[in-house]
Amino acid sequence: MKKLLLLALCALPAQAVENQAMHCQRADAVRIIEVVYPQGTALPCEVHYTKDGQTSVLWRASNEAGYCEQKAADFTQRQRDWGWQCVATAAAATPSEDTP
Repeated sequence: MKKLLLLALCALPAQAVENQAMHCQRADAVRIIEVVYPQGTALPCEVHYTKDGQTSVLWRASNEAGYCEQKAADFTQRQRDWGWQCVATAAAATPSEDTP
């Protein structure tokens, strides 16, 4: 019975996950903290940080659900502690979601 349940769960399609972004601003300076789901599913995930037009990946996860979201939330709070005003914004689509 357990094997059948496991097989049934594995056969279910993965839930599509949309990228999450925070727009942080202080005076004219802007920072973007984004949780990106390259495959459109909760894992793998990456936390992207854009500063002065340059984007870098701060964290990645392949096995731990919620890791990227927590890292992004912690980093956003750090930005706020440094005086930045941060608000949630619509995130860019993953490459697989782009229309041709």
